[in-house]
Amino acid sequence: MKRVFLIILVGAICLLAACNSHKATDKVLAEVWHSDQSIRIQMAELMKAVVTEGHTELIDSLISVGDEMQRRDSVNISIVADILQSGVPKGLTKESYKTIWIVIDHSSVDEQVQYLPLVEQMASEKLIEKDDFAVFFDRVALGQNRPQRYGSQTVQFGTPEEMYLYVWPVETPATVDSLRASVGLSPLDDYLEQLAEITGIRPQFIPTLTIEELNEMRRCEVQ
Repeated sequence: MKRVFLIILVGAICLLAACNSHKATDKVLAEVWHSDQSIRIQMAELMKAVVTEGHTELIDSLISVGDEMQRRDSVNISIVADILQSGVPKGLTKESYKTIWIVIDHSSVDEQVQYLPLVEQMASEKLIEKDDFAVFFDRVALGQNRPQRYGSQTVQFGTPEEMYLYVWPVETPATVDSLRASVGLSPLDDYLEQLAEITGIRPQFIPTLTIEELNEMRRCEVQ
């Protein structure tokens, strides 16, 4: 009887330790989420002020915020990489899994490719939404200079006085809306309207545009 009691006690202690560990991880990831999102909100507000409202005096601030965003992304992916050392942890909150996804989504191309199987695993286990994985899948395709599938990724180029926003070429333009619907994304036109409101730039979707043509447009603008 005493032995049984000890086994139960040890099990309870281990369960409590695991619970506390999950709570600690959730707390860390909540802070990471705030770090990731707050700087991007600031960036979007500055971008809109510069591009649509003509506040060119804010360009230096825009550059500074961009540098800070890159710094935070580097710190955040280091934190997430440490959490994922032994694979996707169990028992976290839905918000924590979403944070893991978005930090990887905002990481470098090499890191995105590295964690693609884990993100796909999270989607298959319904730890993240299907549309989150679709956005990530497109992001990896963009980073590898391949056509995207769901039309979620855009590229922006130009000068602060005149910016352009184009949808990155998609695999099958004729079926993009049905593919988007299959993962819970809104129709492409609706998505582009939302982007226009957020960025102050009217996005362009040209179904026949190739990657080579778009990259050449970007190069010409830089020159």
